[in-house]
Amino acid sequence: MVKPGDILGLNARVQRYTSLNSRKAKRLGFSKLRAKAFLSKHNIGVPQLYAQITSQEELREFNWHSIEGHFAVKPASGSAGKGIIVISHKVGHDRWVDVSGKEYSSDDLTLHVSDILDGQYSTWGNRHKALVEERIPIHPDLEDYVMQGTPDIRVILYRKIPIMAMARIPTKASNGRANLDQGAIGLGIDMGTGKSTFAVSGKKKSITYFPHNNASVRGIQIPYWLEVLKTAVRTANASGMVYLGVDIFLHPEKGPMIAEVNAYPGLSIQLANHAGLRQRLERVEGVQARSVLHAVKIGQSLFAENYPGIGNEVDRPIINIRETIKLLDDKRTYHDVKALINTQRLQSAIAESLATELKLNERRDLLYNQSDEDEGKVPVVPVSIKIRDRIIPTSMIVSKRLNHKKHNIELGRNDLKGFLILGE
Repeated sequence: MVKPGDILGLNARVQRYTSLNSRKAKRLGFSKLRAKAFLSKHNIGVPQLYAQITSQEELREFNWHSIEGHFAVKPASGSAGKGIIVISHKVGHDRWVDVSGKEYSSDDLTLHVSDILDGQYSTWGNRHKALVEERIPIHPDLEDYVMQGTPDIRVILYRKIPIMAMARIPTKASNGRANLDQGAIGLGIDMGTGKSTFAVSGKKKSITYFPHNNASVRGIQIPYWLEVLKTAVRTANASGMVYLGVDIFLHPEKGPMIAEVNAYPGLSIQLANHAGLRQRLERVEGVQARSVLHAVKIGQSLFAENYPGIGNEVDRPIINIRETIKLLDDKRTYHDVKALINTQRLQSAIAESLATELKLNERRDLLYNQSDEDEGKVPVVPVSIKIRDRIIPTSMIVSKRLNHKKHNIELGRNDLKGFLILGE
């Protein structure tokens, strides 16, 4: 259950987070062309640019027949998928077909670009440009879930740490565009595993099955998941933005490629994940990542989801207040450990003596330090535990106080999702 206080609203997004981005950094989010050139210089993959058209004179000289295969036409400063045409193939001498099945002649395409140059689809600025670029094909692992168009992955980052993600699946209702405003499906993603958890159709209706084939929205493995997160972090590092959304295509051969950098990412990602951004943002406040991999590790450790299968309450595992659980050490060996279920605690804690014994609190494993009301500054380390038959990747406070307890671990609410707890 998501608490209202965990949700990030429009006003808080602007006042607390997007306002932290410098004007220079925001310019990348206002121009697809500027972002493409900038990211290419930083060796971050982007779709190939076939042409940029900046004036009616250039448009009159442009030859649509010079482009081979499929392509996309879009405004350089657009948003919400407006003004984008995605061509899937060519038929005949002067006919192209988009992903929704609509046909265009070269005159039709020219007229559309003319509208872009007139500013019809632009959101920012007064120098309107049109881009013609490579169309990214659907990754074969996702083909069964997409009727038309190309899906993408949106990752929200704060202070260079990935905190939430969703896959945007285009539909017939969205005319093949991966945009929830136009009717695409948003799949929440478990940050730890890269598997889908929940889903929303458009911005209104939660769904458990895809409408076109009745396949479950849960448990879909996103390809290249680790590379997706690393690409998002590298983009955040290069852009200099403090708070941003990164939209990523999954090319079947080339891997993750940046579709767009967004300085004002939408908030519907919270609906797709059944989770609030504000609560996650507050958890990484003041946390600093040492490297790209460290940032990914922090995001995965803090925000790995543990969700029950589709069913009712009786399907949820029952655990006792005191449990013997299994803990994985750095050699991938499990150890039986006594744990106390403490629902008054948000984040789980591990005894310093046990963390030292299993070599879990060495510097290379340290995620960050945080303030604890009882113990002052304490380290936080990544830990994998097994409760019943469920493996849970998480992060735990290293506590000296637990050195003198009968239990070596206290499990907090973050790691108890999907369980029913019996009282003493």
